[in-house]
Amino acid sequence: MIGLTEQFASQIGWKIGKKTVVVEGTTDVGFLAHASILHEQAYGRSILDTDFAIVAAGAGDDGGVDGINRRLNTVRQLADADRDADGAVVHQFVGLYDNDRAGRNALADALKFDRRLKPYTDLFLLHPIMPLRTNLDSELAAEVSRVNHWFSGLDWEIEDLCSSRILEAFERANPRAILSRRAGGGRMHREFARSAKPDLKRFFIDTAVIDDAEGMIRLMQALRSYVGVDHAFIGI
Repeated sequence: MIGLTEQFASQIGWKIGKKTVVVEGTTDVGFLAHASILHEQAYGRSILDTDFAIVAAGAGDDGGVDGINRRLNTVRQLADADRDADGAVVHQFVGLYDNDRAGRNALADALKFDRRLKPYTDLFLLHPIMPLRTNLDSELAAEVSRVNHWFSGLDWEIEDLCSSRILEAFERANPRAILSRRAGGGRMHREFARSAKPDLKRFFIDTAVIDDAEGMIRLMQALRSYVGVDHAFIGI
């Protein structure tokens, strides 16, 4: 019998797993889904599977950080009602925000709205380094802060995970796509015009090889470790 969570997911076009990460938009999903395809081509196994899925909060104005908060509020209530014979929840949902002002504010708002939620357990901000979680009881927030010390104040988005080869080639072809840059700790955040992001995604899909997707593969490996599913098979 299909549960309430699966019914709702089907209605809004989500392909969920046992553990599902909700990101801001369809462009983010496009990047990560293609990185999973590149991994499968190189290593024979997809990173996205029945155990682990990534879905968009929505398209356009239906997505974004507010979309994550809206969707998570709904699906968590449905998932709480969908339990197996032992009383365990069948589906788990977590949220991943871009690490910009909007994302940081949305995370704070979500934690205020539902005090049961925990940062870096239920909700995550994207950072240049997303360390693996080796112990589900460990204090991940402190470790994330420690390893990203050199990037303090640097915004970070999914597009920043493209290789420098991809980003530099795209910029040469689209010099007006980047609104600003900020560097820190040896990393650079590029602020793309909103209209340029789908073009960068298409450029990535058309031209990327496995090395160009390393940052995205590392992110998905880390996310799988955060929600407690196998990640040892991931090759990078």
